Amino acid sequence: MTVARPFRMATTAEFPLIDIGPFLAGEPGAVERVAGEVRDALSNLGFMMFRNTGVPRRLIEGAFAASRRFHALPLDVKMALKVNYHQIGYVPMAYTFNEAASVDGTKGLRRDASENLTFYQERPPGDPKVVAGERFRGLNQWPAEDRLPGFRKAMVDYHMALMTLGYAVLPLFARALGMPADHFDTWFKDPTCVIRMVRYPAVGELRGDQFGSSSHTDAGFFTMLPQADVPGLQIQTPDGEWVDQPIVRDAFVVNSGNMLKQLSNDLFKATPHRVTTAVDRDRYSLAFFFNPDLDDVVAPVPSCVSADRPAKYQPVVYRDWYTWYLEKTYAHYQRRDAAE
Repeated sequence: MTVARPFRMATTAEFPLIDIGPFLAGEPGAVERVAGEVRDALSNLGFMMFRNTGVPRRLIEGAFAASRRFHALPLDVKMALKVNYHQIGYVPMAYTFNEAASVDGTKGLRRDASENLTFYQERPPGDPKVVAGERFRGLNQWPAEDRLPGFRKAMVDYHMALMTLGYAVLPLFARALGMPADHFDTWFKDPTCVIRMVRYPAVGELRGDQFGSSSHTDAGFFTMLPQADVPGLQIQTPDGEWVDQPIVRDAFVVNSGNMLKQLSNDLFKATPHRVTTAVDRDRYSLAFFFNPDLDDVVAPVPSCVSADRPAKYQPVVYRDWYTWYLEKTYAHYQRRDAAE
């Protein structure tokens, strides 16, 4: 089907495209130059794209192929991996609605037209945090190897590559905030790194009460996702217009979340975004959320606080913030599970 879409695609001038290759290669002066570009992008739009990330194309293509294979499984096979207390597992179609984060009038209308498999970094069964039952530190739920050969390895390899990239670019975010390049190193000793492997079905003509992902802002530090081959991700510009994210092959979309907004004392934005269903074929997304250790205490960094710009946020343990956000955003999990 051909779908008429009443939105314009943003230009790369509006949606900054940042080459991080020189920084990753250690070129002289690249840290400060690229950090300045990051600062401009996150303080003006809250979104940007990274190119020359060093993530092998084969890993990205392998992860997308694995996602398509997983979502093609029968529903009963996927439901055997149903999302649990740790926010790990399969989230069925129309099972989510961003109750705490909706920003454009869609609140209370329809649940999201999407399904996903959510997983964190791999942990062995004997991990002390797994044994202790610490929330968000459980074992990932994977389909059986004989049912989906190679799936687990493809997704674990992709997750590890994105974690490596996340660690690599931390100095850019620190310098963008005027802090020493190693400022965030201690925050990510055991980070909360999540992949949400999403399928958004093609619904067709845009309807005002249905989205693949309703308007929201992200909870954490920053989000990265590789380019999908189908449009659909939409960003709200500072003047309130909704625009399509431009597709640039091999680039990663990167945006700051609410936790980075608080760390920056509102210097950086947590920008509303959504996924439209007005597309002509299914859209697949591999969103990676790079967040601090659950035990970290988050407060505005010293460089962003002054007599003229007092701290707007009280210190908060990231575990408390993350739990609150997920339970508010996905409150129907508790209601629906209680009824089952």
